[in-house]
Amino acid sequence: MYEFTEDFRLRKITKYELDGVDEREDLVVIPPSSKAGPCGSYCLFCYLRQNPKEMIYRVSFHDTLNDPELEKRIAYVSKHYPELWIRVTDTAGNVGLDEKRIESLQKAGLDEMQISVHTTKREKRIALMRSPLAGKLIDLLPLVARAFRVIADIILTPGYNVDDIGEIIGDLASMEVAEVRLFPVGVTRYNRDVRPLTGEELIFVKETALEAGKETGIKVVIPPIFKALLGELRLEVGPFEIEPTIKTYILTGELAYPELRRIFPKIPVIAVKNEFFGGNIGTAGLLTGRDVLRTVRRLPEVELGLILLPELMFYGDRTLDGYTREELISRILVEKGYMVESALEPGEIPKILESVGAV
Repeated sequence: MYEFTEDFRLRKITKYELDGVDEREDLVVIPPSSKAGPCGSYCLFCYLRQNPKEMIYRVSFHDTLNDPELEKRIAYVSKHYPELWIRVTDTAGNVGLDEKRIESLQKAGLDEMQISVHTTKREKRIALMRSPLAGKLIDLLPLVARAFRVIADIILTPGYNVDDIGEIIGDLASMEVAEVRLFPVGVTRYNRDVRPLTGEELIFVKETALEAGKETGIKVVIPPIFKALLGELRLEVGPFEIEPTIKTYILTGELAYPELRRIFPKIPVIAVKNEFFGGNIGTAGLLTGRDVLRTVRRLPEVELGLILLPELMFYGDRTLDGYTREELISRILVEKGYMVESALEPGEIPKILESVGAV
Protein backbone atom coordinates (compact mmCIF):
# COMPACT_ATOMS: atom_id res chain seq x y z
CA MET A 1 0.00 0.00 0.00
CA TYR A 2 1.14 3.50 -0.77
CA GLU A 3 0.39 7.17 -0.22
CA PHE A 4 0.94 9.55 -3.12
CA THR A 5 2.71 12.55 -1.65
CA GLU A 6 2.45 16.17 -2.66
CA ASP A 7 5.84 16.03 -4.34
CA PHE A 8 4.61 13.25 -6.64
CA ARG A 9 6.25 10.33 -4.85
CA LEU A 10 4.95 7.01 -3.63
CA ARG A 11 5.42 6.44 0.09
CA LYS A 12 5.02 2.96 1.49
CA ILE A 13 2.41 2.87 4.27
CA THR A 14 0.76 0.30 6.51
CA LYS A 15 -2.90 -0.21 7.35
CA TYR A 16 -2.26 1.53 10.69
CA GLU A 17 -1.83 4.82 8.85
CA LEU A 18 -5.33 4.40 7.48
CA ASP A 19 -8.11 2.92 9.61
CA GLY A 20 -6.31 -0.17 10.88
CA VAL A 21 -8.50 -2.11 8.44
CA ASP A 22 -7.02 -4.75 6.16
CA GLU A 23 -6.59 -3.20 2.71
CA ARG A 24 -5.69 -4.41 -0.75
CA GLU A 25 -1.94 -4.44 -1.34
CA ASP A 26 -2.12 -2.51 -4.63
CA LEU A 27 -3.85 0.46 -2.99
CA VAL A 28 -2.52 3.99 -3.39
CA VAL A 29 -4.30 6.71 -1.41
CA ILE A 30 -4.32 10.38 -2.36
CA PRO A 31 -4.84 12.57 0.74
CA PRO A 32 -5.38 16.35 0.81
CA SER A 33 -2.48 18.51 -0.34
CA SER A 34 -1.50 21.90 1.04
CA LYS A 35 -3.26 23.46 -1.95
CA ALA A 36 -6.60 21.96 -0.98
CA GLY A 37 -9.20 24.33 0.39
CA PRO A 38 -11.31 23.82 3.53
CA CYS A 39 -13.83 21.02 3.89
CA GLY A 40 -16.73 23.41 4.40
CA SER A 41 -17.77 21.71 7.65
CA TYR A 42 -17.62 22.37 11.37
CA CYS A 43 -18.47 18.84 12.49
CA LEU A 44 -19.62 18.27 16.05
CA PHE A 45 -17.25 15.33 16.41
CA CYS A 46 -14.21 16.71 14.53
CA TYR A 47 -11.05 15.64 16.36
CA LEU A 48 -9.21 18.68 15.03
CA ARG A 49 -11.51 20.93 17.04
CA GLN A 50 -11.19 19.12 20.37
CA ASN A 51 -7.48 19.15 21.04
CA PRO A 52 -5.59 20.80 23.91
CA LYS A 53 -3.63 23.94 23.11
CA GLU A 54 -0.38 22.12 23.94
CA MET A 55 -0.84 19.76 21.00
CA ILE A 56 1.91 20.34 18.43
CA TYR A 57 0.62 18.11 15.63
CA ARG A 58 -1.65 20.35 13.60
CA VAL A 59 -3.69 19.29 10.58
CA SER A 60 -5.44 21.79 8.34
CA PHE A 61 -9.16 21.54 7.64
CA HIS A 62 -8.53 20.53 4.05
CA ASP A 63 -10.74 18.40 1.81
CA THR A 64 -9.12 16.40 -0.97
CA LEU A 65 -11.94 17.29 -3.35
CA ASN A 66 -11.25 20.97 -2.75
CA ASP A 67 -7.86 20.66 -4.44
CA PRO A 68 -7.47 22.33 -7.86
CA GLU A 69 -4.69 19.88 -8.77
CA LEU A 70 -6.39 16.67 -7.67
CA GLU A 71 -7.05 15.43 -11.20
CA LYS A 72 -3.44 16.11 -12.10
CA ARG A 73 -2.26 13.94 -9.22
CA ILE A 74 -4.68 11.14 -10.06
CA ALA A 75 -3.74 11.20 -13.74
CA TYR A 76 -0.04 11.02 -12.86
CA VAL A 77 -0.54 7.89 -10.77
CA SER A 78 -2.83 6.37 -13.39
CA LYS A 79 -0.24 6.92 -16.11
CA HIS A 80 2.94 5.96 -14.25
CA TYR A 81 1.55 3.24 -11.97
CA PRO A 82 -1.32 1.65 -13.91
CA GLU A 83 -1.16 -1.46 -11.75
CA LEU A 84 -2.25 0.47 -8.61
CA TRP A 85 -5.78 1.02 -7.34
CA ILE A 86 -6.34 4.75 -6.76
CA ARG A 87 -8.36 5.97 -3.78
CA VAL A 88 -9.13 9.55 -2.77
CA THR A 89 -9.41 9.93 1.02
CA ASP A 90 -10.32 12.58 3.61
CA THR A 91 -13.36 13.65 1.66
CA ALA A 92 -16.59 15.12 3.02
CA GLY A 93 -18.18 15.80 -0.36
CA ASN A 94 -19.53 19.16 0.78
CA VAL A 95 -17.38 21.22 -1.57
CA GLY A 96 -15.77 20.57 -4.93
CA LEU A 97 -18.21 17.86 -5.92
CA ASP A 98 -20.90 17.99 -8.59
CA GLU A 99 -21.80 16.06 -11.75
CA LYS A 100 -19.12 17.78 -13.79
CA ARG A 101 -16.47 17.02 -11.15
CA ILE A 102 -17.46 13.36 -11.00
CA GLU A 103 -16.91 13.11 -14.74
CA SER A 104 -13.57 14.91 -14.44
CA LEU A 105 -12.31 12.56 -11.73
CA GLN A 106 -13.44 9.56 -13.74
CA LYS A 107 -11.51 10.71 -16.79
CA ALA A 108 -8.41 11.26 -14.64
CA GLY A 109 -8.46 7.60 -13.63
CA LEU A 110 -9.88 7.52 -10.10
CA ASP A 111 -10.99 4.06 -8.92
CA GLU A 112 -12.36 4.60 -5.44
CA MET A 113 -13.56 7.37 -3.14
CA GLN A 114 -13.73 7.21 0.66
CA ILE A 115 -16.30 9.72 1.84
CA SER A 116 -17.26 10.88 5.32
CA VAL A 117 -20.99 10.31 4.87
CA HIS A 118 -22.17 9.78 8.48
CA THR A 119 -25.87 9.72 7.64
CA THR A 120 -28.21 9.64 4.65
CA LYS A 121 -30.71 11.90 6.40
CA ARG A 122 -30.30 15.33 4.85
CA GLU A 123 -31.23 17.52 7.82
CA LYS A 124 -29.28 15.41 10.28
CA ARG A 125 -26.19 15.54 8.08
CA ILE A 126 -26.46 19.33 7.88
CA ALA A 127 -26.81 19.53 11.68
CA LEU A 128 -24.05 17.00 12.41
CA MET A 129 -21.55 18.60 10.04
CA ARG A 130 -22.80 22.12 10.81
CA SER A 131 -22.69 23.06 7.16
CA PRO A 132 -25.55 24.19 4.90
CA LEU A 133 -23.70 22.45 2.06
CA ALA A 134 -23.82 19.01 3.69
CA GLY A 135 -27.20 18.03 2.27
CA LYS A 136 -26.19 17.99 -1.38
CA LEU A 137 -24.08 14.84 -1.06
CA ILE A 138 -27.23 12.77 -0.49
CA ASP A 139 -28.31 13.53 -4.07
CA LEU A 140 -24.84 13.03 -5.50
CA LEU A 141 -24.00 9.71 -3.82
CA PRO A 142 -25.78 7.49 -6.38
CA LEU A 143 -23.88 9.25 -9.19
CA VAL A 144 -20.58 8.91 -7.35
CA ALA A 145 -21.22 5.22 -6.64
CA ARG A 146 -21.87 4.54 -10.33
CA ALA A 147 -18.59 6.20 -11.29
CA PHE A 148 -16.32 4.81 -8.54
CA ARG A 149 -16.27 2.23 -5.80
CA VAL A 150 -17.43 4.15 -2.70
CA ILE A 151 -16.49 3.57 0.93
CA ALA A 152 -18.84 5.42 3.27
CA ASP A 153 -17.35 6.35 6.64
CA ILE A 154 -19.80 6.81 9.50
CA ILE A 155 -18.69 8.47 12.73
CA LEU A 156 -21.29 7.09 15.11
CA THR A 157 -22.66 10.04 17.06
CA PRO A 158 -25.53 9.64 19.55
CA GLY A 159 -28.60 11.60 18.50
CA TYR A 160 -27.61 11.69 14.84
CA ASN A 161 -26.95 8.23 13.38
CA VAL A 162 -27.02 5.56 16.08
CA ASP A 163 -30.70 4.70 16.46
CA ASP A 164 -31.35 4.61 12.71
CA ILE A 165 -28.08 2.94 11.63
CA GLY A 166 -29.93 0.05 9.97
CA GLU A 167 -31.96 2.43 7.83
CA ILE A 168 -28.86 4.42 6.92
CA ILE A 169 -27.06 1.30 5.73
CA GLY A 170 -30.13 0.30 3.74
CA ASP A 171 -30.14 3.72 2.08
CA LEU A 172 -26.45 3.45 1.22
CA ALA A 173 -26.96 0.00 -0.28
CA SER A 174 -29.80 1.32 -2.44
CA MET A 175 -27.43 4.05 -3.66
CA GLU A 176 -24.95 1.30 -4.69
CA VAL A 177 -22.32 2.26 -2.13
CA ALA A 178 -19.93 -0.70 -1.89
CA GLU A 179 -18.71 -0.52 1.70
CA VAL A 180 -19.54 1.07 5.06
CA ARG A 181 -17.01 1.60 7.86
CA LEU A 182 -18.29 2.33 11.35
CA PHE A 183 -16.26 4.40 13.81
CA PRO A 184 -17.46 5.23 17.34
CA VAL A 185 -17.08 8.95 18.00
CA GLY A 186 -14.00 9.93 20.00
CA VAL A 187 -14.65 12.52 22.69
CA THR A 188 -12.01 14.43 24.61
CA ARG A 189 -12.56 16.76 27.55
CA TYR A 190 -12.54 19.64 25.06
CA ASN A 191 -15.79 18.62 23.37
CA ARG A 192 -19.02 19.47 25.17
CA ASP A 193 -21.30 18.82 22.19
CA VAL A 194 -21.27 15.03 21.98
CA ARG A 195 -20.85 12.03 24.25
CA PRO A 196 -19.28 8.61 23.70
CA LEU A 197 -21.45 5.63 22.84
CA THR A 198 -22.57 3.40 25.69
CA GLY A 199 -21.80 -0.31 25.66
CA GLU A 200 -25.45 -1.02 24.83
CA GLU A 201 -25.30 1.37 21.86
CA LEU A 202 -22.11 -0.25 20.56
CA ILE A 203 -23.70 -3.69 20.67
CA PHE A 204 -26.89 -2.42 19.04
CA VAL A 205 -24.98 -0.75 16.20
CA LYS A 206 -22.81 -3.78 15.54
CA GLU A 207 -25.69 -6.26 15.48
CA THR A 208 -27.99 -4.00 13.47
CA ALA A 209 -25.32 -3.00 10.96
CA LEU A 210 -24.12 -6.54 10.30
CA GLU A 211 -27.70 -7.73 9.85
CA ALA A 212 -28.39 -4.85 7.44
CA GLY A 213 -25.27 -5.78 5.54
CA LYS A 214 -26.43 -9.38 5.14
CA GLU A 215 -29.86 -8.27 3.97
CA THR A 216 -28.64 -5.73 1.44
CA GLY A 217 -25.29 -7.15 0.32
CA ILE A 218 -23.31 -4.04 1.23
CA LYS A 219 -19.96 -4.71 2.92
CA VAL A 220 -20.03 -3.60 6.57
CA VAL A 221 -16.64 -3.17 8.26
CA ILE A 222 -16.22 -3.08 12.03
CA PRO A 223 -12.74 -1.50 12.50
CA PRO A 224 -10.35 -2.52 15.29
CA ILE A 225 -11.18 0.55 17.40
CA PHE A 226 -14.83 -0.54 17.49
CA LYS A 227 -13.91 -4.12 18.43
CA ALA A 228 -11.57 -2.86 21.15
CA LEU A 229 -14.33 -0.80 22.76
CA LEU A 230 -16.47 -3.94 22.85
CA GLY A 231 -13.61 -5.98 24.30
CA GLU A 232 -13.60 -8.13 21.16
CA LEU A 233 -10.24 -7.16 19.66
CA ARG A 234 -8.31 -10.30 18.70
CA LEU A 235 -5.06 -10.23 16.74
CA GLU A 236 -3.85 -13.25 14.82
CA VAL A 237 -0.61 -13.56 16.79
CA GLY A 238 0.57 -15.19 20.00
CA PRO A 239 0.48 -15.96 22.72
CA PHE A 240 4.26 -15.71 23.05
CA GLU A 241 5.66 -17.52 26.08
CA ILE A 242 8.64 -15.16 26.34
CA GLU A 243 10.33 -14.26 29.61
CA PRO A 244 12.89 -11.47 29.16
CA THR A 245 16.16 -11.77 31.02
CA ILE A 246 15.98 -8.11 32.05
CA LYS A 247 13.16 -6.12 33.63
CA THR A 248 10.77 -5.41 30.76
CA TYR A 249 7.44 -3.62 30.45
CA ILE A 250 5.10 -3.16 27.50
CA LEU A 251 3.25 0.18 27.58
CA THR A 252 0.13 0.66 25.49
CA GLY A 253 -3.23 2.41 25.37
CA GLU A 254 -6.16 1.21 27.44
CA LEU A 255 -8.00 -0.32 24.48
CA ALA A 256 -5.16 -2.62 23.40
CA TYR A 257 -4.23 -3.57 26.97
CA PRO A 258 -6.36 -6.74 27.33
CA GLU A 259 -5.20 -8.18 24.01
CA LEU A 260 -1.52 -7.47 24.69
CA ARG A 261 -1.84 -9.20 28.05
CA ARG A 262 -3.14 -12.26 26.21
CA ILE A 263 -0.35 -12.13 23.64
CA PHE A 264 2.45 -11.66 26.21
CA PRO A 265 1.34 -13.49 29.39
CA LYS A 266 4.85 -13.48 30.91
CA ILE A 267 5.69 -9.80 30.30
CA PRO A 268 4.08 -7.06 32.41
CA VAL A 269 1.77 -4.93 30.25
CA ILE A 270 0.78 -1.48 31.49
CA ALA A 271 -2.17 0.57 30.25
CA VAL A 272 -1.23 4.24 30.02
CA LYS A 273 -4.05 6.55 31.06
CA ASN A 274 -4.37 9.31 28.49
CA GLU A 275 -4.76 12.38 30.67
CA PHE A 276 -3.61 14.67 27.86
CA PHE A 277 -6.99 14.30 26.16
CA GLY A 278 -8.95 14.03 29.38
CA GLY A 279 -8.88 10.32 30.17
CA ASN A 280 -11.53 9.19 27.68
CA ILE A 281 -9.23 8.30 24.77
CA GLY A 282 -7.71 4.83 24.87
CA THR A 283 -5.97 4.29 21.53
CA ALA A 284 -2.23 3.65 21.50
CA GLY A 285 -1.74 6.03 18.58
CA LEU A 286 -2.82 9.01 20.70
CA LEU A 287 -0.51 8.42 23.65
CA THR A 288 1.66 11.38 24.56
CA GLY A 289 5.14 11.81 25.97
CA ARG A 290 3.92 13.30 29.24
CA ASP A 291 1.49 10.44 29.90
CA VAL A 292 4.17 7.87 29.16
CA LEU A 293 6.67 9.63 31.44
CA ARG A 294 4.11 9.87 34.25
CA THR A 295 3.54 6.13 33.95
CA VAL A 296 7.23 5.23 33.73
CA ARG A 297 8.05 7.25 36.86
CA ARG A 298 5.89 4.85 38.85
CA LEU A 299 8.01 1.87 37.79
CA PRO A 300 10.94 0.61 39.87
CA GLU A 301 14.33 2.06 39.05
CA VAL A 302 16.71 -0.48 37.49
CA GLU A 303 20.32 -0.63 36.37
CA LEU A 304 19.21 -1.71 32.94
CA GLY A 305 15.72 -2.59 31.78
CA LEU A 306 13.56 -2.30 28.69
CA ILE A 307 10.34 -0.46 27.90
CA LEU A 308 8.42 -1.16 24.72
CA LEU A 309 6.25 1.64 23.33
CA PRO A 310 3.76 1.67 20.44
CA GLU A 311 5.37 3.14 17.32
CA LEU A 312 2.01 4.70 16.45
CA MET A 313 2.45 7.32 19.19
CA PHE A 314 5.25 8.95 17.19
CA TYR A 315 4.29 11.33 14.39
CA GLY A 316 7.42 11.61 12.35
CA ASP A 317 9.88 11.94 15.21
CA ARG A 318 7.63 13.60 17.78
CA THR A 319 4.77 12.77 20.11
CA LEU A 320 1.54 14.73 19.97
CA ASP A 321 2.63 16.92 22.88
CA GLY A 322 5.99 17.79 21.37
CA TYR A 323 8.51 15.35 22.83
CA THR A 324 11.07 14.20 20.30
CA ARG A 325 11.74 10.48 20.21
CA GLU A 326 15.32 11.10 21.37
CA GLU A 327 14.23 13.32 24.26
CA LEU A 328 11.65 10.80 25.50
CA ILE A 329 14.06 7.88 25.27
CA SER A 330 16.84 9.83 27.03
CA ARG A 331 14.60 10.90 29.90
CA ILE A 332 13.39 7.36 30.55
CA LEU A 333 16.93 5.96 30.45
CA VAL A 334 18.44 8.66 32.68
CA GLU A 335 15.60 8.83 35.19
CA LYS A 336 14.73 5.13 35.54
CA GLY A 337 17.39 3.06 33.75
CA TYR A 338 15.25 1.60 30.96
CA MET A 339 16.19 1.32 27.32
CA VAL A 340 13.30 2.16 25.01
CA GLU A 341 12.21 0.42 21.82
CA SER A 342 9.02 0.80 19.80
CA ALA A 343 6.94 -1.69 17.84
CA LEU A 344 4.34 -1.10 15.16
CA GLU A 345 2.72 -4.50 15.72
CA PRO A 346 2.82 -6.96 18.64
CA GLY A 347 4.39 -9.56 16.36
CA GLU A 348 7.54 -7.42 16.16
CA ILE A 349 8.18 -7.54 19.90
CA PRO A 350 9.88 -10.99 20.06
CA LYS A 351 12.38 -9.88 17.39
CA ILE A 352 13.04 -6.64 19.27
CA LEU A 353 13.69 -8.51 22.49
CA GLU A 354 16.15 -10.75 20.67
CA SER A 355 17.90 -7.84 18.96
CA VAL A 356 18.61 -6.03 22.25
CA GLY A 357 19.71 -9.19 24.02
CA ALA A 358 16.73 -9.30 26.37
CA VAL A 359 16.01 -13.02 25.82
